[in-house]
Amino acid sequence: MHISIAQSQICATCVRQAFLRAENDVTEYVSYGDLDALERSVNAPPGSLRNIPGYALIPAVNAIRKVRDMEEASLFRSGLYYIVLADLMDSSKFNAKYGDKAGDIRIEWFHTCAITALGVAPPSNYASYLKAIGDAALLIFSSFADVVRWSDRFTAELERMYEEYVGPWDTDDVNVAEMARDYKLRARRFAHVGEVRFKDGSDPICLAVTQTFKVEKVFENEGLGCTEAVLNAVAPLLPELRLIAAEHSPVLLAGHATETLTYYLREK
Repeated sequence: MHISIAQSQICATCVRQAFLRAENDVTEYVSYGDLDALERSVNAPPGSLRNIPGYALIPAVNAIRKVRDMEEASLFRSGLYYIVLADLMDSSKFNAKYGDKAGDIRIEWFHTCAITALGVAPPSNYASYLKAIGDAALLIFSSFADVVRWSDRFTAELERMYEEYVGPWDTDDVNVAEMARDYKLRARRFAHVGEVRFKDGSDPICLAVTQTFKVEKVFENEGLGCTEAVLNAVAPLLPELRLIAAEHSPVLLAGHATETLTYYLREK
C-alpha cells in the first residue's frame, strides 16, 4: 500500500501504523485488480483508490460499487440535466510548493471524496459521476435536490478525509505542520442546466458542458453556486431545501449575446 503523503514530510508514526493495520484488513476484502476495475468503471483517475489511506478504502469501495451499480442500471441518456463541476481549491499553489507527487495524491483524494459522496448519499433520481478532468470532477443529476444532497455529503467527506488522515498534527516540526494546513481539502462547486448529449456512449459533448467549464472561475469560494438558469428552475424548491440565493457576479455564457447572473445558494 502506498502511503498517501510522503512519510518523511507528514505521516506521524501512529498514523503509519494505522495504515499498515488497515492494509491487512483491506487486502482481505478487495484485491488491487478489483480496485483498478472499479476506478475504470466510474471514470476515476487511475491509482485513486491505491493512494487513499488504507482504512478509508472499504467505505470508498462500497460507495463506488453503488455508483457503478447505479450507472449499470441507468445507461447514459441524452436529455436535460443539472451539470455540476467541482474543483479542488489551491491545487496549483500546493503543487508549486510541495511538488506534483504530493499534489497528485491530494487530487486523487478529492476525486475519491466526490465519488464516495455519490454512493454514501444515493440520489433519489438519476445521477452520474461522468469524469475526472485534472483537479475537477464533472457530474450530472436529474434532480436538484440530489445535487444539494451530494454537495453537502461531498463537503463532509472532504472534511472527514482531512481530519482523520492528515491533521492538523500536534508537532514541533514547523514544515510538517505547515504542509498539514496546506493539505486542507476544499472545493468550489456549481451547477448549470442544459441539454446533454453523449458521444460514444458516455462522453458528454455539448454546449451546456462547455458553458459549465467557462463559468467555473467566477466561483472562487466554497459552497454551492449556480447559474441564473438553474435558479429560475429551482426557485420553488429552495424553501423546502432551506436555501436562499445570494447574487454573485455576472458571466457571459458561450453562445449568449448578453451576460447572465450567477448565485451562491446558502442555508437559511
